This record gives sequence, C-alpha cells and structure tokens, in this order.
Amino acid sequence: MTEHSSSVDSQRLDPARHPAAIASAIGTQWRTYRWRGYAVGLLAAVLAAGIVAPVLTTTAIMATAASGGTIPTRIPWDAIVWSTVFALTASWASAAAFSRWQPRLFRDAAETYLWLAIRAEQDLSRLFGVAPVPRDERSIRAFLSSAAETPETALERAGMWLAILEIDRARSAADAIPDVTPRGRFDRAATRWLADFIGGTTRSLEPIERLIEMIPDGDDRVEASALTALNQARVALAEARDWRSPLASIRRELGAEPHHTYRRVVWWPMFRRLLSVYSIGVVTYWVAYFALDPFFPLPGR
Repeated sequence: MTEHSSSVDSQRLDPARHPAAIASAIGTQWRTYRWRGYAVGLLAAVLAAGIVAPVLTTTAIMATAASGGTIPTRIPWDAIVWSTVFALTASWASAAAFSRWQPRLFRDAAETYLWLAIRAEQDLSRLFGVAPVPRDERSIRAFLSSAAETPETALERAGMWLAILEIDRARSAADAIPDVTPRGRFDRAATRWLADFIGGTTRSLEPIERLIEMIPDGDDRVEASALTALNQARVALAEARDWRSPLASIRRELGAEPHHTYRRVVWWPMFRRLLSVYSIGVVTYWVAYFALDPFFPLPGR
C-alpha cells in the first residue's frame, strides 16, 4: 500500500490518477473532432457563399430590375452579403459538426462528465457565493483560506483540496462530512475513496455502490450513481482500459439536461469564438477595400 503524505508531488503523480485525468482525456479526443469541425464548416461556407448566396442575390437583382427598380453599383452589396453568409455558415457549421459528429459512446461519456462538473460548480457557487469558480491553484488556495470550515462545507472543501493534490487535508475535510443521512455517508465514503485513488491506492467501489441503494431521494441516487460511474472511469483509465463505457452507461438516466449542458459548454463557445474570428476578417477586408478604393478603383466603376 502506498504511504500517504500531506500532498502528492505532481511530478511523480501518475497522470491517469490526477483528478482532472478524465477531463484531459476528453479534451484530447475533442481536438480531433474540432479540426474535423473546422474543415466541415469551411466546406459548407464555400458552398453557401459561393453557390447559394450568389443565386439568391442574382435572383434579387433580376427581380428588382424586372420591377423597374435600380441597383446601386457604388457599394458591392452582393459581395458583402456573400462574405456575411460565409462567416455565419462557417461558424455555425463548424460548431455543429464538432459538437454533433462524435462517436455516441464518447459523446454520452462526455455529456455525463460535463453534467457532473456543472452541478458541482453550481453547488459550490450556491454554497459559497463564489463567481467564477476558482480553477487554478492560487485561486483555489485563496478560496480555501477564506472558506468557512463547517460540516456543511466539508464536501466542497475536500474536493478543492483534492484538486490541488493536498490529500491529507482532503481526508480531514472528508471526515467532517456529516454521515447522518444515506447521501452523507455516500459522499464521505466516495471522497475518501478518491483521496486514496489519487494517492496511489485503488480500493474496491463495491461498498460505495451498496451505499447508493440506501439513498431514498431519486435525484440524489442518480447523481451518486453518476459519481460512482466517474470513479469507475478513473480506474479504467488508470488501468489503460475503456474509460468511456462506465460514464456512457449512466447517461440515459440523466434525462435531457446533459444534452443542453453539452450544447451550452461545447457548441455555443465554439460558435461564438469562430463568429468573432470570421467577423473580424470580413470587417477588416471591407474596411481595407473601401479605404483603398479611391486609389485603386476597379475597372468600370
């Protein structure tokens, strides 16, 4: 059995036992799907801006001319429409392909993990009133130094100590988790198990699984099952086995919320980021176009 110390040296820690190991595994696979999303988005944008948009603008021009209207020629409004369509299509299609075009097993596992992560952050914010949730070691230590050390905050404090690999302090906080309810007994046992796992000792999860059956509240029982599935995934990753299946197996019990969470955390940030990039490119092009036009006018204008 591994001898426990007050903290774990991050240089000597098995990366697969790090608290963020599953998140890192998800991020690694996301990179492949992200580049594929970029390619799909660009292809869709070329088709939309190069074929669909010109057909629509040409139809609009012909309809205007047929009705006796005049088309302004000083401003290339049709090309501006094409470039706008390109930016919107590339952003939307890239984000959609990235978030949707993923193996079902992986997506279910990622949705379960994100659902758990968001719920943990929401609980932390609700309990301590912190926003944003501390993520780096410096902000976590600052948070812990000011957090009230009460039984009601023990679970969240233990999680924060584990995040910065302070194993003994996490165990002390875990010991303070009230165990007068079935959910409390589960939280205390699961936190202790995770502290041992990060420290190098893999204990059986069966005693913790038996505690889940005693939790009377349905929502709490489902969340406890998902947390146990996450720990099963951690063990599988540490043993170089399939870590996705344990998380994916619980996904159906979580309902529609993980899907909405996934869209908010995965699709929307990518769409917003790409739209900003493409918009800057389009605006820069047209600003330069109109700035240089007096000096380099196009023939026939």
